[in-house]
Amino acid sequence: MRRLDLVAVGWGSLAASIGLLLGSGRDWAMRLTIAAAAFAVGGLLAGVRAGSGRRLHALAAGVGGYAIYAAFVVLAGVIDAFGGPAAPALARGGAERWALAAAWALCFALLGGAVAGALLRPAGRRRRLG
Repeated sequence: MRRLDLVAVGWGSLAASIGLLLGSGRDWAMRLTIAAAAFAVGGLLAGVRAGSGRRLHALAAGVGGYAIYAAFVVLAGVIDAFGGPAAPALARGGAERWALAAAWALCFALLGGAVAGALLRPAGRRRRLG
């Protein structure tokens, strides 16, 4: 089993969670678009930083993005309990829509990790076109 580079996962998670936070108050299509872009960037960042196992790091970054988002929602709930602004829902739109959006976002994180792997492959191992 490979060890995860936590710095790579952290950078990717941060990018992914920013996308979740930006899209949280938007309509369904915009949330999916923002999540796709943010998770692809997060997967790319994790994959570029990782020495090996780029897709594994990208997937871990996607999961970490949701963990960071959940921490912010819990913190907002605590603030809401003390009279602050209303906290957002953790699974807005229900569990089924949340699971669909999470699967969508994690696919784009994996895509970002695959792009990092393709870009960082040694020159002798690239397949020639034409």
